[in-house]
Amino acid sequence: MSDTLKGLLIIASVLTVGWILRKIRKNKVKMEDAIFWIFFAAILLLLAIFPEISYELCRIFGIMSPSNLVFLVIIFLLVEKIFIYYCISAGRQDWSVICRSCASFQG
Repeated sequence: MSDTLKGLLIIASVLTVGWILRKIRKNKVKMEDAIFWIFFAAILLLLAIFPEISYELCRIFGIMSPSNLVFLVIIFLLVEKIFIYYCISAGRQDWSVICRSCASFQG
């Protein structure tokens, strides 16, 4: 893993944690979102500080380059976050329909 990629990962981790901590202080982020982003930053930091983890995971999964692994991890975590938001959104719509039908029965 190149020193440039390590540096970028460290900078991205520090900026992410700083941004989340600022949002937490202003009460502008939900706690589960804050935990996700801190977890995300921790993974990036681990991959930057201990590149051996990247090399070993590349060997296990048959990935050619540690930088490809880093991008794969980032894409996976962001797609997971989108999927979670989609599930929550669908659940809220279902809840909204249930509330409206209950209200119509009371009215």
